[in-house]
Amino acid sequence: MSLINKIKVSVFDWLGSIYRTQSESLLKHKLTVFCYHDVTTHPSEFSKNYKLNIPPEIFENQIDLIKKNFNIINPDQLLSSSLPNNPALITFDDGYASTFQTAIPILTKRSIPCLIFLNMGPIKGEISAQGLTHFLCEKRDDFLLHLSSRVSISSKIPPFLYCSKKIVNSYIENTSESFDQKVGHYVGPLAKEIDLENMSKNHLVYFGNHLYHHDVPLHMDDHELVESYNKNKSCLDHLPNYRDFFAFPFGQPKISFTNRQIEVLKNNGAKKIFSSAGKLNHYLSKISYDRLSLSEHDDNERKICAVLLKSHLRSLMSSN
Repeated sequence: MSLINKIKVSVFDWLGSIYRTQSESLLKHKLTVFCYHDVTTHPSEFSKNYKLNIPPEIFENQIDLIKKNFNIINPDQLLSSSLPNNPALITFDDGYASTFQTAIPILTKRSIPCLIFLNMGPIKGEISAQGLTHFLCEKRDDFLLHLSSRVSISSKIPPFLYCSKKIVNSYIENTSESFDQKVGHYVGPLAKEIDLENMSKNHLVYFGNHLYHHDVPLHMDDHELVESYNKNKSCLDHLPNYRDFFAFPFGQPKISFTNRQIEVLKNNGAKKIFSSAGKLNHYLSKISYDRLSLSEHDDNERKICAVLLKSHLRSLMSSN
C-alpha cells in the first residue's frame, strides 16, 4: 500500500471513530444493505483476486457488530409501510457453497435473516458466465485482443464489464480449448440444488433473482434481460422462500446496468431491485436499493463505521 493510501485509510479510520458516536442518529432513517459473497478460510483464486471472501471468524465478528448497531430486518419487511429505526438487511450474491455451509449457520444461531441472490445456471451445473469472462480476461491474452478488436476499452473500467455473450461466444467458437473444469476450479464450489431445497425449510433464509447467468445487463436487450430473469424465476418459484426481489449482476450503475432496465424489470414483476454502488438508502417508498460490502480488513467497529461514513458521503454526493 502506498503512503498516500495509508494516509487515506488512517484518516477514514479516525473519521470512523467520530462517525461512530453519531451513527445512531445519522442512520436512523436510512436502510443499510450489506452485500456478502464467499465466507470461507479457503477462498478460490477468483474469490481472492476480487476480494469476495471473508474468513468465518471475521464474518462472525462483523455480524455481531451489525446486530449490535442495527435493527436487522427480513426482506418481507421492505414491502411494509414502515421499518424500525436503523434498519439493516443482510444479503449474499452468487450462491457460493460457503454461504450455505458456513454463513447461514452463523446467522441462524443468532436468529438473523438473510436474502441470497442466485444465478441458477451454474447451480444447475452449467459453466459460470462470470467465472468464464474473468478467467478469459485474466489468463488469455488472445481473448483481450479479441475483446479490444470489437469494443473500445477504457482503462477506468474492468475489461470483464465489456464482455457481452456475443463477444465471449465468438471467441469460444474459434478455440478448441475446453473451459468447464478450469473455470469451475477457478471460481470454487457453488451451492447445489439440494442445498436450496434444504434451506427452503429455514424461515430465516430467503432467495432472490440474480439472472439465470451472471451476465452484464448493460449488454443485454430488453428481451434477453426479461428472458434471463424469467428463466431464473421459473427455477426458484417453487421454493416457498423465493421472493421477486432482484439484484443486478455486478451492480454498478451506468457501467453494468441502466436506470431504464430498472423500469423494465419492475414492469416484469420485480418488487425490489438492488445495486451495489456502496451507498445508504432513504428507505421509504422505494423500489430500488443500493448495497455496500465489507472486506476481511473491516474487523472492528471503527473500521466498519469508516465504511459506513464513505457510504453516507456517496449517498449525499449522489443526491446533489
